[in-house]
Amino acid sequence: MALVLLMLSGIFTLLLFTVLGNLISDGLGVPIPGAVMGLVALVLYLQMKGGENESLDSVSQFCIRYLAVLFVPGCVGAFFLADLFAKQWLPVFLAVVIATPLTIGLTALVFQWILKRMGKAIHHG
Repeated sequence: MALVLLMLSGIFTLLLFTVLGNLISDGLGVPIPGAVMGLVALVLYLQMKGGENESLDSVSQFCIRYLAVLFVPGCVGAFFLADLFAKQWLPVFLAVVIATPLTIGLTALVFQWILKRMGKAIHHG
């Protein structure tokens, strides 16, 4: 029973930050998805709090364990859109070959920048 309450608490926290992110995104009218805004808010919350708690850890591990299952509906749906992919092959190709590595590289650079800034803040604070 304790595990169920722990998981429900973690799920509630994730849903709360998802809704908060949607409210922020819609309220500010920014072109950033609400889920991304919610993740940013969750990271900021966890930084202020000093780390994750047991409920978020257990729900996160559960979600990661079954992450592949979440891709099945999208892959099945893509199977039925073969004719659309045939017509739009160039944008798909460019997204996969150019945008994906570019995004990964920029994410790594931003992450390194954040780590350096956090390191300075830790050493000065």
